[in-house]
Amino acid sequence: ADRLRQLFLNLVDNALKYTPAGGQVTLSWYNDEEGVRVVVADTGIGIPAEDLEPGPHGFPAIFERFYRADPARSGAQQGTGLGLSIVQWITQAHGGQITVESQVGEGSTFTVWLPAGT
Repeated sequence: ADRLRQLFLNLVDNALKYTPAGGQVTLSWYNDEEGVRVVVADTGIGIPAEDLEPGPHGFPAIFERFYRADPARSGAQQGTGLGLSIVQWITQAHGGQITVESQVGEGSTFTVWLPAGT
């Protein structure tokens, strides 16, 4: 339970950090017999396409350990590059999957799917 809490706090924290005043952060969840899908969407600065390309481990570069996007693209305080890699790790440890869709200047949507019983 603590790790799942950490997963969603990391996603929400990033959404708030990278969404300017007047923007919107939306949390949604969908539950069925196979599991739960949680969506964290924002109208923030978005993620450049090159940061969404697969990294060395086959998933988007933003989920790689210590990966940090160009600090010039945001006024937000830069982190250690571990938050999203922790999100990826926790999701996988629970048998789930995470996806991201984003457009620069329009926002990002992170979708976490966790199987029933997680």
